[in-house]
Amino acid sequence: MVFLVAVLNRDFGPMKKHENRAVQTGEVVFSGREIPSELKEDLPVSDRGTIGGLVWPIVALIIGTVAAMLFTGSRAAGEGADIFAIFENTDVAKSLFIGGVIGLITALVVFARQAAVFPEGAGAVLGKGIVEGIKSMLPAVYILFLAWTIVALIGELGTGTYLAGLVEKSGLNIGFLPMILFVTAGIMAFAAGTSWGSFGILLPIAGEIAAATDISLLLPALAAVLAGAVFGDHCSPISDTTILSSTGAGSNHIDHVMTQIPYALVSALAAAAGYIVLGFTENMFLGLAVTILLLVMFAFILKRTK
Repeated sequence: MVFLVAVLNRDFGPMKKHENRAVQTGEVVFSGREIPSELKEDLPVSDRGTIGGLVWPIVALIIGTVAAMLFTGSRAAGEGADIFAIFENTDVAKSLFIGGVIGLITALVVFARQAAVFPEGAGAVLGKGIVEGIKSMLPAVYILFLAWTIVALIGELGTGTYLAGLVEKSGLNIGFLPMILFVTAGIMAFAAGTSWGSFGILLPIAGEIAAATDISLLLPALAAVLAGAVFGDHCSPISDTTILSSTGAGSNHIDHVMTQIPYALVSALAAAAGYIVLGFTENMFLGLAVTILLLVMFAFILKRTK
């Protein structure tokens, strides 16, 4: 889908409206819409910066996070553990925090070096940059906090387990199993705002259903859960990845959600058809061919539209 949209240079749905407005007026955001990461005050701009000032903090962030993951994972896994056991037992939240601190310290060191060479007004710029940076990230933090609260409540209510139980008790033809799991995982991830939570709930159930009915559908069933959960997570307005994507892109959060859903739905419908074919024929290549054919047909229709 990404390849076809890029090559054809065609948009549809709400994205087309936003794209046309941006081309015709130069406005990339509807007037009056709130942008969570938007800086409210213009910051001083220096023409003496270097590429390293941008690159090194990002490099330090990546290296620091991976190193922290290896450290926390090795401590939890014990001596003699292989790399897979280390990453399995790593503390992701702590590692991300440590990596963020290392990236921040590196950014401050880079700034201090720059300030030593060009000292004029460096202190005022540092303080203003920190304050404006914190202010720009607070709306995203609020949204994430509220989203995590909703996710926790959904988990306590057992929404995911309930949906999974409906699949297990449906009694439909086993050929529909991959498609049903795909749709259920998508709905579950969309409602809960997490793909990993859907993985943890549905993967064991999908494995049990396939083992009890037709073991040849085990891998397609697991693949359908993974694909459906990622689809639902990418569409969910309370998913942390969706929230941070809109924040990082500097767009209104709901506008971002509404513009990406049609693209994800088209891809999901094509994938669901492929899973139906796969479930009844047990031929992976035939299911993949159907999915690709449907996307090509959609691309042909999209190309003919203005």
